[in-house]
Amino acid sequence: MKALRKLHPGPGGVALCEVPVPVPAADEIRVRVSYVGICGTDMHIIGDEYPAELPVTMGHEYSGVVDAAGAEVTAFQPGDRVISMTVGYACGQCKSCREGLELKCAQQRSIGSGMDGAMAEYVTVKADRAFRIPEGVSLEEAALSEPVSCCTRSVLEVLKIRAGDYVYVSGPGIMGQLVAQLAKIAGAHVTVGGTAMDGGRLALARELGADLAVDVTKEDVKELGRRLSGGEGFDVAYECAGVPASADTCLKVLRPLGQYVQVCLFGKAIPFDMNGALIGEKHIVNSFAAERSSFELTLRLLKERRLKLEKLITKIYPLEQWEQAVADTAAKTGYKILMRP
Repeated sequence: MKALRKLHPGPGGVALCEVPVPVPAADEIRVRVSYVGICGTDMHIIGDEYPAELPVTMGHEYSGVVDAAGAEVTAFQPGDRVISMTVGYACGQCKSCREGLELKCAQQRSIGSGMDGAMAEYVTVKADRAFRIPEGVSLEEAALSEPVSCCTRSVLEVLKIRAGDYVYVSGPGIMGQLVAQLAKIAGAHVTVGGTAMDGGRLALARELGADLAVDVTKEDVKELGRRLSGGEGFDVAYECAGVPASADTCLKVLRPLGQYVQVCLFGKAIPFDMNGALIGEKHIVNSFAAERSSFELTLRLLKERRLKLEKLITKIYPLEQWEQAVADTAAKTGYKILMRP
């Protein structure tokens, strides 16, 4: 089968390879991949900015159909439409695992970086890490379950927004659009910020439910937050751009005791005004990836049609056109680029 693999350290080092079709173990299912998304993490792996056990087949945002099931699997059968967790293995015994925080397990391995992932015709996963896709949810939409779950965790689990909170979302890309929708579901007043290059993205944020969408090169966002809140500032700021200027803005627009939430990777160390955070007693919260509970909540939201995902799928390429798909993702010409093995 064809698989897109990161072969060696250093920027690049990626090739479409022929590899054997995986055979599922007794407790695994084999999934024929329908769609697989390109994540910011994949881009960091390509750029040698995120750790991976090489060589490895990339990809962890996917949907597919069960092709075969191991001898011990009873919960799934061929033909079932599924997604799975990103964590492909965790020890199950440590304190983090017992608390449902498998991403923090010292032994955890994620598909697409620590073990072979879904940028391939087939992927095998543990059956207890897979979920059925609800009826009425397309395979294309389901392929966004992982990024949605990362945002579900940041908005509805790690930090619980209160109805009426003033929320600022910095960055109107895929993660910012999802965070904004989830914050609206939670009852917040949501402002999305972008730059002069983000005109179309800001317009879409308004279309998808944001109360305000502003160009930060023209609007004083700190003053905007004060006007909205009666002089205090935003209650919560989500950094969804992964750039230093965005982090700086998020910190500055918060009211004293406000909450800064980091959603996206920077890929490198950045300068950060910790003195400003300290003096204002602004709380810094990090939300990385998604746990089992995040996926379960996401699937409920998808089943209830609470999220608008169709316009966030920009293009779908055959896996053979991966270079163009990666180039489009790097150029930030849209939102989510999917590939179809």
